[in-house]
Amino acid sequence: MNPSQRARRMVGYLPPLLQSGGRIHRLFDVLAQELGVMEGGLTRLLRSRWYTLAGGFRADDSLAAKAASELGRLGALYGLQPGPDEADTYFRQRLAALVEVHRTGLSTAPALLRLVSLVYRAEQPPDLTWDGDTAVGHFIVPEPPDAAGVPGRRNLTVELHDNPPTPAMARFQGMPADQRLLTLNQGLDPALPEVSLTAPPDADLRIPILHHHESGLDVLFLGSVPRGKTLTLRHQRVPLIDGNPAPEPVLLAHPARFDDSPQPLRFDTDAARFSVFDQDQGLPELALGENHWSHGTLSKKDLENYLPGGRNPALEPARRKALELALEPRQSPPADILFRWTEVTPATFALRIPVDYVPPQAEGLPGLVRELTAALNHGRASGVRARIEFMLKLPGEAFAVQDGPANVALTTTFAEPSSVEDSRLSDALTSFGPALEFQEQLPEPQDRLSWSGIFDTTRFDSSRFDK
Repeated sequence: MNPSQRARRMVGYLPPLLQSGGRIHRLFDVLAQELGVMEGGLTRLLRSRWYTLAGGFRADDSLAAKAASELGRLGALYGLQPGPDEADTYFRQRLAALVEVHRTGLSTAPALLRLVSLVYRAEQPPDLTWDGDTAVGHFIVPEPPDAAGVPGRRNLTVELHDNPPTPAMARFQGMPADQRLLTLNQGLDPALPEVSLTAPPDADLRIPILHHHESGLDVLFLGSVPRGKTLTLRHQRVPLIDGNPAPEPVLLAHPARFDDSPQPLRFDTDAARFSVFDQDQGLPELALGENHWSHGTLSKKDLENYLPGGRNPALEPARRKALELALEPRQSPPADILFRWTEVTPATFALRIPVDYVPPQAEGLPGLVRELTAALNHGRASGVRARIEFMLKLPGEAFAVQDGPANVALTTTFAEPSSVEDSRLSDALTSFGPALEFQEQLPEPQDRLSWSGIFDTTRFDSSRFDK
């Protein structure tokens, strides 16, 4: 409604006697003009304070022109700046999504993935699901236009992990025997270590032993580590010497022993049994916090105390071979020791992104990482750490096992999906063709059965008894 129409309507509200006055017409004309000015000011106020009404910009405008627009100034109130080649349509969605995230909370997994989707300029709102303890975001992101000028679209998957596992290690070089070694488990759960012992270049490590002071357990390798070679001990796995499997067993035992006579109960006697004695290549757990270790070698006498003759028929060949290797008195040269384990990192979350996709507006992969880091740090609580990891999606793997009378056949198949649009594996970087098959023949298992026993009304789950 223009000012003249508004003035005629106001005059029409008066009695007929007053409508004929000339001065009253001039009064209402001035009022209509002022009301028009006020309406225009209110419209400009709404346009500058409401993102759907604010004046926008073109995608090819300069950054300065975008920032000077009404929509750009409105976004600046929330710390948002239009990006290169970003149209005002998506900037309005980005502004509304950011306000919604602030209202619902910034520290939740859906909020973090929503902020990540804005960096990728994905369609809003994105599809967010959970895979166990992992939050998964399925984004539809733009791709450069094809030869005909039609813009492309792509499905993208990112993952958000809370308290991700982190590799940790402790290295000691030239450590003498019986020297205390400190490892610190700063995770949330106990961890199983991997231990590497490297013999010095001028001596062998014969029957090395590793002692864990917190649990009181001893780890014995019934073999010799040649000079300059490295022995790797892994939990319930075959030991390795320079990457090659070693035939000698690894024992887990406790030095405290008890007599098998009825009464009285005596410790550390010749006819004693171990309270803990395992042959499953096990290693002691790393408790939370500090863990102390020491290393050395066993003499013949010490080895006979650990492995009395005739007590373990299955270990008898290894026992005789170990007694030939052991020295009397013992010789324990210094060794290099490396502990590796995986910690469940507290107050940390990790964002895994596909390494084979970079948004067109980002300045390469480093620029994308900077933008994602800024999004993850937006409103983050103090002390919580964020990190970005790269992942590569590959086609699915089919694994089949066939058990025969004398062998076990393993078949692994990588099959390419028949339709790119119908499969979540459409973003695979490498095509593996129709299929690749791998077949492996394994020997017949030779593992022996074992079980726990009861001694003197006390159950020792890891004991070995012949009775």
